[in-house]
Amino acid sequence: MIEAFRLGVFSRGKILWDGLDFAFDDGAVWVAVGPPSSGKTLLFSILRGERRPDAGDVLVSGESLYRAGASVARSFRASCGCIPERFEGDARLTVEDLFRRSALACGGIPGKERIERSERLLSMVGLSGAENHRLSSLSGSERARAVLAAELLRTPKVLFADGMVLSAGDPFGEMLGGLFRALAGEGNTILLAERQLPARWSAVAGEGKPVGPFRIHRLPPIAGKEGAA
Repeated sequence: MIEAFRLGVFSRGKILWDGLDFAFDDGAVWVAVGPPSSGKTLLFSILRGERRPDAGDVLVSGESLYRAGASVARSFRASCGCIPERFEGDARLTVEDLFRRSALACGGIPGKERIERSERLLSMVGLSGAENHRLSSLSGSERARAVLAAELLRTPKVLFADGMVLSAGDPFGEMLGGLFRALAGEGNTILLAERQLPARWSAVAGEGKPVGPFRIHRLPPIAGKEGAA
C-alpha cells in the first residue's frame, strides 16, 4: 500500500496544494485526474520517492520514503515501473533496444526468454512485429505503447504512468483499461495520471473522490486473467 499524509508543495512562488491525504491499496488501478498545471507529474515524483514534499510524508508498506533514509526511496524506485508523460530517449533507438535496457535494469533476462516475452508484450499493446522499428518512425501513440510494453518486461509490482492513456489515444484506451485491470488482478498496483477519465472507464471507476485539485478514481481488478509477465 502507498499512503500519503498531509502532502503539501510550494511551487513557483505559491502553495500548489497542501494537506492532501491518499491511500492506494494493492491490486487496483488508481487514476489521479486533474487539469493541466495541477501538479499531477509532481505528485507522482513525490509518491515514487524522487522529490521530497514540502510538507507531509509518503509511506510504502508502512515505511517512510523520506524519513527512513535515502536507501528506502532508491529501493522503491528501482522496483517500480515508470512511464513519463514525455519520453526523452534517443529517437535512434529501436523498440528492441528498449526491451534490452529494461532486461538489464531488472538484472538480466536470457535472450530467448526476452525475445519471447517482448513479442508477447508488443502483441498485447497492438504492436506486433515492431521490434526493429526505430522510435523516430513511430507515432506518439505507438511510442507510448512501446515504452509501456518494455516497462512491463520488468514485471513491476507498482507501475506509474503519466498521461499514458491520453498519449495512446483512441481506440487503445479501452484496451489499456482491460490490461491494467488484469495486471491489478495479479496483485499489482497501477497508478495513472490523466487530464480526464476515459469515458468508457466511468462505468467501473464511478465518480471518484475529490482530493485537492485532483479526483481519484479506483478501477477494480479483473481476476483470473493471464498477466503480462
